[in-house]
Amino acid sequence: MKLHTKIIYTAITMVLTILFVCCNTNVSEEELNECNSSGLLESFTTPDGYEVFIYEDGNAYINDNGSCTFALQYFNPDFLENNYVTNNSGTFLITENGDLFPTNNNFTEDFETYSIFTDLFVKSLSDTHLYWTGFTLQSPSAPEISDYVELRQCILNGTCTFIDNRIELVKDPINLSNQVVKFTSVPPSAEMVTAKSSISSSLNFYTKGSEVWYQADYLIESGMPFSLVDFENGYFDQSPGTRVVIRSNKLAIENKFGAKQNFTHNSGISIPQGEWFTIKVHLKYSNENDGIIELWQDGVLLISTTGINLPTSNSIQNELEVGVTATSIGCILLFDNMKISETPF
Repeated sequence: MKLHTKIIYTAITMVLTILFVCCNTNVSEEELNECNSSGLLESFTTPDGYEVFIYEDGNAYINDNGSCTFALQYFNPDFLENNYVTNNSGTFLITENGDLFPTNNNFTEDFETYSIFTDLFVKSLSDTHLYWTGFTLQSPSAPEISDYVELRQCILNGTCTFIDNRIELVKDPINLSNQVVKFTSVPPSAEMVTAKSSISSSLNFYTKGSEVWYQADYLIESGMPFSLVDFENGYFDQSPGTRVVIRSNKLAIENKFGAKQNFTHNSGISIPQGEWFTIKVHLKYSNENDGIIELWQDGVLLISTTGINLPTSNSIQNELEVGVTATSIGCILLFDNMKISETPF
């Protein structure tokens, strides 16, 4: 069974996409009027001073010095009804075959029960005990979407193996009785924005007002990845959402959408190398400034603030991506003991 998993875009932001189209599209009278029409869903201003308007029909426009220009279709307005059914039993994802598979906002994973890497992933309607639905190995050998989608499929089919990026089940170097996931990524080529070695789930269903609690253990063996966990919407352009990143050797939170807000801390706590550390995140989703954003490292609260953490009021954050979710250098990351929940733990 193939679930509606996202086609993971490169790390080009929505803003850059919009600015590219803005500079290469002629403005029609209809488009000029669109920025002032009804049905406005969200608007924001980019760091470069461009006003962006997103409408209920999914279209996005730029207003630059009074000129309103169609930029792109940010989402299909029918994405909710095309992909989900909600009934008395819960909310279900509609598969490509029209079957229903339950969404899952609450899952615990210690990776101890699997024999091989491919055992992690949902393959049939009976795999409701599993959570992971896909993985990404973006590298110089598989730089484009079609390349790493094809690589993923042939690895799952057993007709090929890893090229340069890898994901493996290995023994914990600190505790040999423990099994963990090892993500290995080579650097991206000069033509690439980023490299990736990650696993993901498209089974989440978090809406405005929902709360997500996430925790996992990380060990960086070598290098330093840029991002470690992404909470995304796979139905919107560029899979927008909030992610945990590393800046100046410290954890931070970044909105991978809109005005690209960053949330940092001033403590002296940095990322260790060669040692396990625990990341915990709490988000209460909102497209307004009352969203909750909290981040802990090893039980120490680093960030506790409010702000926007949802791309639009109708957004569904359905994707969790973990591992080396973006890197500009070669790195090796170990991952274990993941928990995601709608309630505190």
